[in-house]
Amino acid sequence: MKLVAIVGTNADFSYNRILLQYMKWHFRMSADIEILEVKKLPPFNEDLPDKEQTEVWRFNTKINNADGVIIATPEYDHSIPAALKSGLEWLSFNRDIMKKKPVMIVGVSYGTQGTSRAQQQLRQMLLSPDLNSNVLPGNEVLIGNAAKVFDKNGFVTDINIVHNLENSFTAFNKFVKSNMRYLEEGDDNMTEPHISSDALIKFRTGSLSIKEIQQIFNTLPFEIDFIDANDNFAYFSDKPNREHVRHTAEIGEPVQQCHPPKVWPIVKGILDSFKLGTSDHVERCLPLNGHKVWINYFAVRDEFGKYLGTMEFTGNVGHLVSLVQEGKFDGFPDATTGASKHDDSDDSEEQSGPTPQVDATTGASEHDDESADKTE
Repeated sequence: MKLVAIVGTNADFSYNRILLQYMKWHFRMSADIEILEVKKLPPFNEDLPDKEQTEVWRFNTKINNADGVIIATPEYDHSIPAALKSGLEWLSFNRDIMKKKPVMIVGVSYGTQGTSRAQQQLRQMLLSPDLNSNVLPGNEVLIGNAAKVFDKNGFVTDINIVHNLENSFTAFNKFVKSNMRYLEEGDDNMTEPHISSDALIKFRTGSLSIKEIQQIFNTLPFEIDFIDANDNFAYFSDKPNREHVRHTAEIGEPVQQCHPPKVWPIVKGILDSFKLGTSDHVERCLPLNGHKVWINYFAVRDEFGKYLGTMEFTGNVGHLVSLVQEGKFDGFPDATTGASKHDDSDDSEEQSGPTPQVDATTGASEHDDESADKTE
């Protein structure tokens, strides 16, 4: 189970951050908890230029791809901090990220009331039409007298608080799993017609079963993503160790939401050129995840030339770079000769088509150039 935990303050020191760090460690066997900071976000401003919204995009993407959210809120003047309010506004502005998302609320304060009034306000906000979250009912984590609750290593020393935290998290765990089953079944709880994985699909050049097609896509040395004709993210091949990590929560979303804001104008330029027919292919090679990656974008069209969508073809070509530079694959003996029956004199250089009039310095991958040589 993948959860994100939001530190609801921009303070450098906060017992609410310490609580989330403790929960991340204490519940590590039942959930993967990633801690997010609202202090990294710019103050909410709907007119903020796209190039300044990269942290907002990262924040929203991590929450969208999580199975559930934990929010730790302090209490300032009987309410939540302004930084947390701003973060929630980013989540709800022209987005449905928090819709039906399971949320658990916790809070720590120096006083005795344990952020009770701030938590009540936060519940009301999360149930508003713009957020419309599924807030865990019947459980409250209200921790007061913070300075006496944690030791110098960040561990909770009060056994009653630990028991309440464990009971509440167990309830949240079940709450999240119930929500996941509901989403898998569909909002209307209707059963979709079952299609056997052995059913054959006939092509002009042969027939393949659905199972075979799926496994062929997943076995290809390159990973595949598909953006439909309406610019929605429609499909990704389920390969292990993907260069671009995808999540099923992204399926059906506008592809704009799957990319850093400053990259989107270039991505849109590629898609628009495919729709207009001014180009059919854009490619680039760049360092990513510690090796060279080759990314290709192809316009997919029907037999009449109608645009159906864009296929992104991405793969590790570090071994090919090694072959060109050193005459052998990494970890293999000399690979300058092979098992095919031909001589080098018959080799001809493949002719490439015209260069598309599109900026191909970046593309529809889920990264920006500043972080192209590292993972986040």
